[in-house]
Amino acid sequence: MERLYQWMSKVGGAGASVDDALVICYNDCGLSVSEIFPDIEKALKAHLTLPDCVYIMGSTAQLQVFAEGWKDDQTRLADFLSRGVKNDRVCVHEYVFLEWNGESFTPHVLGGGVLASSCNPETLLLDGLKSLLAKNHVIHTAPSAHSFKHPSGTLNNVFIQTRELASDEAEVGVVGYALALEYASQLKKACTVFIDTMGIYPFVKNALGRLGANAQVMSFHSYEKLKTIFPPAEDYFCVVSASTSGGMAKQMGVQGFREDCVATLIDRTADDRYGKVLIPLDSIDHMLPVKTDDGCTLIEIIGENFSAKSKPPKSILISLKHAPKLLPKFHKYFGMGGIQGFNQASQPKKLLFLSPAKVVEHADFLAWLSDEIDWSVSLATNLIVYANDAGSHVLAEKAKDLLQSKLSAHKSIQCVPYSDLDGVDFATVTGVLAVTIVARDGGILRQISRDLRAYMTQDVPRRFLAPFAIPQSARAWTQLKSFLMKNPTPRDYGFSNWLHLPVGELGRENAWSRMTALCSRAQIDHDGFSEIVDKRVRNKSLDHATELLEKHKHGFLPKFDGSALALSDGFLFFSPGSAVANDCPNVPQSTVYLTIAAVLQYAREHGEHELRLQPTGYESVVLSPECFLRFNDNILQACFLRACLPSELDYSASPELSKLMKELIAKIFQRWEKIYGDAALEFAAALATGALKLTLDDTKALLDEAMKERRLGASPLLGLLLLANKLYFPSPTAAIRVPSPN
Repeated sequence: MERLYQWMSKVGGAGASVDDALVICYNDCGLSVSEIFPDIEKALKAHLTLPDCVYIMGSTAQLQVFAEGWKDDQTRLADFLSRGVKNDRVCVHEYVFLEWNGESFTPHVLGGGVLASSCNPETLLLDGLKSLLAKNHVIHTAPSAHSFKHPSGTLNNVFIQTRELASDEAEVGVVGYALALEYASQLKKACTVFIDTMGIYPFVKNALGRLGANAQVMSFHSYEKLKTIFPPAEDYFCVVSASTSGGMAKQMGVQGFREDCVATLIDRTADDRYGKVLIPLDSIDHMLPVKTDDGCTLIEIIGENFSAKSKPPKSILISLKHAPKLLPKFHKYFGMGGIQGFNQASQPKKLLFLSPAKVVEHADFLAWLSDEIDWSVSLATNLIVYANDAGSHVLAEKAKDLLQSKLSAHKSIQCVPYSDLDGVDFATVTGVLAVTIVARDGGILRQISRDLRAYMTQDVPRRFLAPFAIPQSARAWTQLKSFLMKNPTPRDYGFSNWLHLPVGELGRENAWSRMTALCSRAQIDHDGFSEIVDKRVRNKSLDHATELLEKHKHGFLPKFDGSALALSDGFLFFSPGSAVANDCPNVPQSTVYLTIAAVLQYAREHGEHELRLQPTGYESVVLSPECFLRFNDNILQACFLRACLPSELDYSASPELSKLMKELIAKIFQRWEKIYGDAALEFAAALATGALKLTLDDTKALLDEAMKERRLGASPLLGLLLLANKLYFPSPTAAIRVPSPN
């Protein structure tokens, strides 16, 4: 759970000047003095220039923690304040805490003194809401020749998805503060709050909680339901999530709801609107299109969703902007032999896994581990629980030795595997360190955490140590940390990690499992194939394809001569001078695959919408065909084909992109015996499994042409092409008959 959200704003400075202000807004969380300074330092580092002042929004309890931190006897305060000094000039001249008193904010200058700048909390929060609009892609603009059809029946090329305004607890808190501050008197008196969608329920509930109000929140969901509702006898308030025309608020007026009790969270403008608007887009300089094209395709909005993906897919070109920050470190420590794959006998349920045996002896890691023990692990710890694997046992023993050296000799530390946890006498346990050497999404740590909660009281300190991780996504990693650290006490449990790299889904349903299913299909069914190929050649080709798929189920399909796919020099995502960059041809296939998987996952979660490989409610997204031209090494093409989700390789909705891919693949099939076509088997397999899709016309033209070229001789490529043809065209009646070869 995120503790805070921060943004930049403008405030009035001395005289008529305007100062830059960093605003930090805390959610309802407990704080300690040791946490507040790193929080502000991290927020300051997020911006290129230092602000003139810092405003912190929070509760009375949080103010007390900040006041304690600003006492003169806190030795860390002087070090922290020096961060706001540059070239012997004090840049950050003021730290102000805005205390929420239940209805408004009261400013307190930390360290004492008179408030130098003039701030308006409403303006600060409006700037925060503006930053959330941009960060969370709340405003959707219809593509060219399309229009959104709103529930009111109006056509517009703008749709506002208010539920996306906040993506975590801290961001919900910003919206809650803004609502509570703007509509405090109405919300405190209200017995019922009407909302038009449950998507804004967290915002309204957060605002009511800040005001100490206990109003019932009721959602009426639609225009039709609204027309059956009339104002109750007791006090009430109405909140509309968003509008582009003010229609729903006006309908409330028709139903008899008072104008001072109607609010819209986001609208184009506040002019000529019934009730107040919290975020008028014209007041925050958010430019929106106003003209709707005639005769355009409609994207119908149902509730807060879209009826169909009416827009052709957006294509994303992978570039250096999609490189994860920690990727070079993973290459340094794991690149040459530390990443094992694929579906090996030692780890049959894992597509890829890390082998950290050498890394745990590296001086860099040992220095990090020693610092973690010194700085982060409680001296009350007398129990170490480790995952049931040899690597975690080795790490646990290292941690035990380091921790034991800090304690007196008479205090012993138990070190037990998770399987033996039931045998521990928890009455004697004063602190716990839970250890796993490598985490995915933290399943074993979650199990240990649940058991510890059952065995011990929540006030016993504990820390979770997972130095290496390849989680499914950054979001999953954040959720894991929140699950492990949050507890009923005012302090969070500890969590330590050295390197983590989100790499996407590596579960059982992947390209390798689809290849296995394809192999089974080829073995069982020899009927219904295209008659373009003679039966004898066809059956022999299918046998070749089956043997090849079975032989290479732990890797990629090979080149024409049977040799393995490999890199050439100069891979974009290898740092110059690194061990992997200096020996590209010998880099393991698993390392190359993990690199591409990590890059694709980073693209799916990229902060910039135009670079994000993530579909929206009305727009699908695909990998740009140009990626296969830019990254034209055979193994890179294979990695993209296997690491992409099938939806990211579905070009069937775009004739233009489909034709580009068809032309590319046709050349690769033609040149299978040459260097350019080394990945031909991988492309054919992707078509045969349905992972790569073109339009039906392009698919038929591509397969017919390729099968005619290969029909005279049996080969695994021809076998895969036949399997692909049967997948899309199961009936051979329309196929062209060709005389069998003599």
